[in-house]
Amino acid sequence: MPQPITWTVGPQRWRVHPELTTADGTACVLLGPNGLRLAEWLADGTAQVAKQAPHRAIYRVRLPGLDLFLKEYPRHGGKSWLRRLLRGNKAVGEYDRALAVAARGVPTVEPLAVGETVEGRGADYLVTRTLPDVRPLNAFLESTLPTLPPERQTCLRQRLARRLGELLARMHDGGVRHDDLHPGNLLLRLDGDEPTLYLVDLHAVRLGAPLGEAARRDNLAVLNRWFALRAGRTDRLRFWHAYDAARRQPLGARRVTAAARAIEEATLSSNLRFWAQRDRHCLGDNRYFRRARAPGVTGHVVGDFDAALLERFLADPDAAFGWPNVRVLKHSRSSTVAALEVGWNGARRRVIYKRFAVTRRSDPWAALLRPTAALRSFVLGHGLRRRGLPTPRPLGVWHRRRYGLSWEGYLLVDEVPDAVDLGAHVARLAASAGGASRRRLRGLIEQAARLAARLHQRGLSHRDLKAPNLLVSPALWSPTLPERPEVGAAAAAGGADQLWLVDLVGVRRLDRVPHRRRLRDLARLAVSFVGQAALTSADRLRFLRGYLGWGLSGRLGWPRWWRALAAAVAAKVERNRRRGRPLG
Repeated sequence: MPQPITWTVGPQRWRVHPELTTADGTACVLLGPNGLRLAEWLADGTAQVAKQAPHRAIYRVRLPGLDLFLKEYPRHGGKSWLRRLLRGNKAVGEYDRALAVAARGVPTVEPLAVGETVEGRGADYLVTRTLPDVRPLNAFLESTLPTLPPERQTCLRQRLARRLGELLARMHDGGVRHDDLHPGNLLLRLDGDEPTLYLVDLHAVRLGAPLGEAARRDNLAVLNRWFALRAGRTDRLRFWHAYDAARRQPLGARRVTAAARAIEEATLSSNLRFWAQRDRHCLGDNRYFRRARAPGVTGHVVGDFDAALLERFLADPDAAFGWPNVRVLKHSRSSTVAALEVGWNGARRRVIYKRFAVTRRSDPWAALLRPTAALRSFVLGHGLRRRGLPTPRPLGVWHRRRYGLSWEGYLLVDEVPDAVDLGAHVARLAASAGGASRRRLRGLIEQAARLAARLHQRGLSHRDLKAPNLLVSPALWSPTLPERPEVGAAAAAGGADQLWLVDLVGVRRLDRVPHRRRLRDLARLAVSFVGQAALTSADRLRFLRGYLGWGLSGRLGWPRWWRALAAAVAAKVERNRRRGRPLG
């Protein structure tokens, strides 16, 4: 890259690529008499806001013959001055890293200019050339890839896995480590079906010698946190082999498989720590959530909650059960559940509204020591979705407050369209003659097994894991965390069944789910189908096989699980018989 030209305009000092200056070197297209021409560009539409936050703004600037991205890092008094003193200038640091990363053979953005305010409050700026026809890799994988024909999806997934492996190998061999490595910080360009990837957001990059094995494992685990929830094992293994083949010193096929398993284990440990840290994120004020208050009522809602609707709910939380067209689904001493349709930011939305009653005088006092059932359901609902587990989106939770204590709790969640509970759906499939219904039943058994396995693997136990708390619907779930479940064409035509976890009061988060709890959860689910003639011993073994992951762990030990599960089911049936409680 040619040597930059230094410019000083007012309080700003700039390093500028010669391309941005006039031939005689007397003027720069970025700068006017008072420094950067950003205000002028915003006024005439040359610059448009791409992203804006208190700590950073990003603008797309289209000049004649030149397309740029401009990052602005404002300074907000003493705190930002101290941060700059301790950590350095973010714009200058990213500019220098971009040059160094490109010099090490890693595709990235091309920096064209960097400016810093040398005195006063002002801001710092980084200017890069716009990469044509690119988009974030996560946006492509979440939004575009699922809409393509299956054959092209397969082709692109395989090529992306290989290209991503090759890029990471080049980074690590070049001593480039990105501590915030996720698909949102990778840009994708497609030339036909040939992908090219670029590394961006370089403020989290560290440069040094080629990475050792431990550092490689840790950095790959950071990237794999996203893919472990969204990509299949085959594609992930394809990535590991491509990564190893592109290294300067490959490990070989046998060792790379062992290394891949170690990375998967490190990924799970990293994700468990990350999820635990983020679980209470929904109880704060941030981009995605906010607190809600009214006289005698406090709570938490999602950031896009309709303001007028929230005011109606908080004015009298019980009034919603008397609104027009409300269907009461359950009414008991402990809770009331209703389905209703509400206005939501100019549209109509189907929701489920649940009231948790105070059944004991000690309940408000117990809420001082542990979260209420309503609050646990809200937090764990978002926690399950963050862990890639299908559950309706919780929209809000609030409590009546009296004498400084939390009394009745209320939870609002999205309705799953056309849902029936698992037991009723299994009975319906069993009553339908034909091979298609039997294949759907087997697919549902395998899906339930994988769901239970993921629940336990991701550090969650559900002591009330029973058929009524598993809904079956044609609404599609994706771990990209959609705002609402959507019914796809194939699903609506009866070609797909999607399981959803509901009623999360019995869910507990653990560092590791012990064997005893796993058996208890599985036995609770199995008891739901005691006496169900549609499920044969082969079906129950198919469930156990799916849960244990045969093919990964082998068949060793499954008879012990089978016998232990049968004993737990028999004990549960006998206990319910003595207490006079139904099995469902």
